[in-house]
Amino acid sequence: MDACVTAQTTNNGNDRYVRVLRWTFTRDAENLFCELGLTGDDAAYQLRIDPPLNPTGISVECYDDAMTAFQRHATIERLLLDGGWTLERFESTKIER
Repeated sequence: MDACVTAQTTNNGNDRYVRVLRWTFTRDAENLFCELGLTGDDAAYQLRIDPPLNPTGISVECYDDAMTAFQRHATIERLLLDGGWTLERFESTKIER
């Protein structure tokens, strides 16, 4: 799955970092991953789901603001938990580019 990232610049402006918020859900032997971050051009927030929950295969949703993206994630998380999934892990990773 491609990483959904947010770009962040340190005080000196030269170092670039990538922030990835990643949730891992499990049910029996299945794993499902959700990632949240900004698009590469910082124009929108993306919520990625792998494997896709949508039967059409769409696994990326874009939002104009963080609050809406987090609300959508909360809705998806509630559906997963109600469907027998368990939140196995949450990561907030900052990776140097």
